[in-house]
Amino acid sequence: MHRNLDIQQEQMVSLKEATKHLPKRNGKRTHYSTLFRWATKGARGRKLESVFIGGVRYTSIEALDRFSAPATMVDMETGTVIAQILANDGV
Repeated sequence: MHRNLDIQQEQMVSLKEATKHLPKRNGKRTHYSTLFRWATKGARGRKLESVFIGGVRYTSIEALDRFSAPATMVDMETGTVIAQILANDGV
């Protein structure tokens, strides 16, 4: 699913500032270059939504939430991927 940032409605932050909104790993912040890579090349088939304005790349807090959300939903009882269930049901 591709979604564009809504710069009027979402809380925009530079990629540098966005590192402060992610959890630390081993006591260190996620490096700016990691967010830049997520925004330009992606990770695990998904890209961090971003815009380039005035020489600065921005994303939003909401885009970080969408990017970090699970890519697939799994039925916890059966372990079946929800997309497979929907496809089998003709949805």
